Amino acid sequence: MADKRVKILVVEDERHMREILKMLLESEGYEVATAEDGTRGIQSIEKEIFNLVITDIKMPGTDGFGILKKALEVSPETVVIMITAFGTMESAIEAMKLGAYDYIHKPFKIDEIRLIIRKALEKQKLQRQISLLKQRTTVELGDIIARSARMKETLRILPRVAESRANVLITGESGTGKELIANAVHNLSDRKDGNFVAINCASLPEGLLESELFGYMRGAFTGASQNKQGLFEVADKGTLFLDEIGEMPTQLQSKLLRVIETGSFRRLGGTTDITVDVRLVSATNRDLKEAVSCGAFREDLFYRLNAIPVHLAPLRDRKDDIPALIEHFLKKKGYAKRFSREALDVLMKQPWRGNVRELENVLERAILFADGDVITGNDIPPEMIGNPAQKGSLPEIGNGIDLEPLLEGIEKDYLLKALEQTGGRKMEAAQVLGLTFRSFRHRLSKYGIK
Repeated sequence: MADKRVKILVVEDERHMREILKMLLESEGYEVATAEDGTRGIQSIEKEIFNLVITDIKMPGTDGFGILKKALEVSPETVVIMITAFGTMESAIEAMKLGAYDYIHKPFKIDEIRLIIRKALEKQKLQRQISLLKQRTTVELGDIIARSARMKETLRILPRVAESRANVLITGESGTGKELIANAVHNLSDRKDGNFVAINCASLPEGLLESELFGYMRGAFTGASQNKQGLFEVADKGTLFLDEIGEMPTQLQSKLLRVIETGSFRRLGGTTDITVDVRLVSATNRDLKEAVSCGAFREDLFYRLNAIPVHLAPLRDRKDDIPALIEHFLKKKGYAKRFSREALDVLMKQPWRGNVRELENVLERAILFADGDVITGNDIPPEMIGNPAQKGSLPEIGNGIDLEPLLEGIEKDYLLKALEQTGGRKMEAAQVLGLTFRSFRHRLSKYGIK
């Protein structure tokens, strides 16, 4: 039986043909809308997002080419199939050149149209999955490094966490691997064949974050030139990962709470409710209980998200993982190098405020500057690791110093160093410094760093 959430629009001016197609498609389990001419077909396309449009080519007024053009303009992911009579093969071929998926001859065979529709929807689904796979790495339990007792305990409970249908909240400092854990939870669950969709709530301004989550209709706001599905729809029957959930604006928290409670929402500019089945896995490096107490995060939303809490310990509390992480990194990058005992001791003694992400950045730099195949302690400069300043390196106070510009200079140096260390990637630089993306961006603006 087909997925009932698949929406198909049939545009056909012949009533008998229109009703046959509607009955056929509904018997296959699809949700079907019909339009008796091209004008009404275009109105339907502008009001709703369809997975598939089946349209006759020859119609009075707006013909099938007008429908095809509008569908590709307003909703590029929609697949269009043309209906043609035997005498209009040239028109069908022209339609395919313009972007139609396929064509159906009148009078059509039931089995033929079933097969064409099934292949069209499978292609659409595959293209979406490929797009999502490019944005993420599939993570299994065995892919996560765990030599320390704390990390082993975390991995031990993950299969049971995955079996539950409850929402999961992963807490831990920046760089501890929260998205890896979220991905593993998805792949261990019965939703593994669905989509795993991730979004960072701190990386987008409020309006853009809302439109990404819930989608929008053409004309909903300036720049909304197409109808677009939101990530909740894309993640239907799968998992939606909300990273840095603590940075979500309060107004948007209310809308998220409504989706959790009702399972439905409306696209921006939309008029109909959309029902989805999505499991939420959220992550934060903030203390959300403290954020609740100061009014920065909704208490009711916190309890909804925190049904199953998973905490990731910082790297400094699980240093037994460091040698294995180094070996994993060298193998992943294909480096034929090894770290000396001395170099390993240096790394084991560091506080690693940026956790695994900071460790990986430091390893990359150490390998880059090492002359031989063996990386020694001399290849790991203290300033690269971010050792705290020694007392002897502090400026003399004497009769007084101007503390404010001194602190600003130090802050600016660390911002620049973090950007250099991450190759200019602002999101990673913010995480290395233990800052939210918004806070990091504000500091860059403060010092005019571009």
